[in-house]
Amino acid sequence: MLLAVGDLVEEILVQLKEAPVQGQDTQVRSARIRGGSAANVAAIDAEMGGTPRLVCQVGDDAVGYLLAEDVRSRGVHVEVHHAGATGVIVTTVGLGVRSRLVDRGASRGPTTLGDLDLDGITQLYLAASAFTEDPLASAIEGLLASVTERRIPIVVSGPSTADLELLGVDAFMELIRTIRPDAVVLNRAEHNAVGCQPRQALAGARTTVVTAGARPTLVLETSGEAESVPVAPVTTIRDRTGVGDGFLAGFLASRRTGADAVAACHAGHRVAARVLQHLGPTTVR
Repeated sequence: MLLAVGDLVEEILVQLKEAPVQGQDTQVRSARIRGGSAANVAAIDAEMGGTPRLVCQVGDDAVGYLLAEDVRSRGVHVEVHHAGATGVIVTTVGLGVRSRLVDRGASRGPTTLGDLDLDGITQLYLAASAFTEDPLASAIEGLLASVTERRIPIVVSGPSTADLELLGVDAFMELIRTIRPDAVVLNRAEHNAVGCQPRQALAGARTTVVTAGARPTLVLETSGEAESVPVAPVTTIRDRTGVGDGFLAGFLASRRTGADAVAACHAGHRVAARVLQHLGPTTVR
């Protein structure tokens, strides 16, 4: 069973057809969807038939309760704390640029995870953002002691530029050396941002996976071995939101069956392709 700990936020997608002009109204198209890597990975895992658990914190507000119910409706067992205001991500797309404005809000919590029941958990997923701010970062430190004792495999996703500004490159690399995850999954920009050479594995990680959109994914082993995993063309693309989380969900599910990292990447690519055909981080209508 997958355990995902971290963020559940509201994401507002804004499609720009022209550059905004100061002092004038700009017509856009928008959509409100679920955001947050931990929640997205858990929800997609459930859509594929998994029985994941999500531990998170959202605001004590209407949006927070709606988001939690959305994830539950997909088959996720949600353990949610309600406090403060729900976080929000505003993603603007258009004119050849994709940018994000992030307010993590209540997703910086919860304050403690030490009493979390780990019975039945065979895999833990953590986004790098979970380590950037307290109280969640400190709470996860307590959880990791129990996870390590039980030898539960950990998969960590790569840090964004904003994550690295809060955490620091050295601290992130030391974190990986300390927790020794089963895999770290980053995109090319993130892999470069943490100071790695193109085919350099992260010290401490059993496997380093470097994605590159439609280009082949690299699987890097600590032994120095590297394998390129091709990505099948996707003819229908509706929305790119959550495609990375789709890859992670497919990769994680495959690893739980005992698949090697290359086979797990193929599974990740298949799930990511399904996400690309829908609005938001989902494989279903």
